[in-house]
Amino acid sequence: MFHMQVSTLRLLAVTVAVILVATAGCTGNAASGNSTSSAPERTIIDSAGREVTIPTGIDRVVCSSGGTCVRYLVYLDAADRIAAVESGERGDSANRAYVLANPQFADLPVTGSSRGVDINLEQVMLINPQVIFTMGSRVVSNESSTALTAADTMQIKTGIPVITIASGSFQTEESKQQLYASFRLLGEILGKESRAEELIAYTEATLADLDRRTKDIPESEQKTAFIGGLSHGGAHGLLSTQSEYMPFIWNRVKNVAAGSGVQNADFPKEGLVYADPEYIFIDAGTLGVQDEIGAFEDIKSPVYANLQAVKSRNVYATLPYTSRSTNLETQLVDAYFVGKTVYPERFEDIDPRVKADEIYTMFVGKPVFDQLNANCNNLGFEKVPLTER
Repeated sequence: MFHMQVSTLRLLAVTVAVILVATAGCTGNAASGNSTSSAPERTIIDSAGREVTIPTGIDRVVCSSGGTCVRYLVYLDAADRIAAVESGERGDSANRAYVLANPQFADLPVTGSSRGVDINLEQVMLINPQVIFTMGSRVVSNESSTALTAADTMQIKTGIPVITIASGSFQTEESKQQLYASFRLLGEILGKESRAEELIAYTEATLADLDRRTKDIPESEQKTAFIGGLSHGGAHGLLSTQSEYMPFIWNRVKNVAAGSGVQNADFPKEGLVYADPEYIFIDAGTLGVQDEIGAFEDIKSPVYANLQAVKSRNVYATLPYTSRSTNLETQLVDAYFVGKTVYPERFEDIDPRVKADEIYTMFVGKPVFDQLNANCNNLGFEKVPLTER
C-alpha cells in the first residue's frame, strides 16, 4: 500500500511538472527529447573518439564482434547484462574460460554465427538492447573524415547506440594501456568502475610478480624454448608459432623463433631443427586440427628425434589462449606454467593449477581449470607423451 502511494505521488508530481512547463511555454533543450525521468541519457566518448548518447542505466547489451567483447564484459562482472550472443559463445566444449564460466549463454538468443558472418541486425532489433558494443584491435578516430564508420552505419540502421571499444593486448606497453583504457570505459558505461580498477590492479600485480621472479637471470643462463601448435583462425600443427610469445617474454625464456617475424604463422621445420631448443611447449588447441598433422603427433616424427628437448623429454602442453582472439587470463595462466617448468627454483611456491584457478576466478568468476583442461583431453600442464600410448 505504501509503495502504491509513493508511486501515485511521483506520478502526480511528474504530471504537474509537465503541465507547468507546457503552460509556461518553455522550449527546453530538444536534445533530451527521448529521455525520461527514470532513464536520463548521457554522452560518452568511445575508443574511436565518437560521441555516443546512451542511457544512464544499462542492463541489456549485445556485441557485434564476438569473443573479445563478450569476454571483456565477463571480466567486468557484467555477464548478466548480455542479452544475446553469437553461436560460438554457447556450449560446454569450448576452450575459453569465459564461456565455461557462463553456461547460461546457451539459453540466450543468437545474433549470428561465430565467424565470417556479420551480426544479424534484424535479430538485434528484435532483442532491443540498450547499446551495441563493437570491438577491434585497432580503433582510430574518424574526426578528420566525413565518411561514416561501420559503427555509425550500424547505429543508423538499428536506431540503437553503438559503442566502439578498442581490444588492446599485453603485447606492448601501448596496447596494454589501451586495454586498461577499455576496461575503464566499459566500467564507466556499465557502472563497474571499481571492478575495472580491481581488474587492472590485479593484472599489474601479476605481471610484476612474473617480472620479479626472473629479472635477475643473466642472459647467458636464460633457457631456450619453442612454442608450437598455436591456434589462429582455427587449430594448427606443430610449426604454428609466434615470434613474440608473451609467456616466454615475461619469464625471460629465449624464444628460438624470436626475430623471425613469424606471428601466428608457421616456422620453418629446418629452423626448428637448427635452433634445437631446450624446451618445447605445445598449445593443446592443436587437438582440433583437421587439415594437417596435429602437433602432438608431429613431434613424434623422426625429424625431431634428435632435438635436445625431445631427447630429454622436455616437451609440455599449455592451454590454448588464442581462441576467438586472445584470452588474456589463460595467457597469464600459461605464463606461470612456463615459468614453473623452465625455472622451477624461481617458482617453488607456485602450483600452476592452483594459480590458474586463482587467475580464472579473478577474471571470469569461477575456477574453471579442470573443466577447460578436460576439454583438452587433460593434456594441459603435462609432459607430452612422445611414444604411442
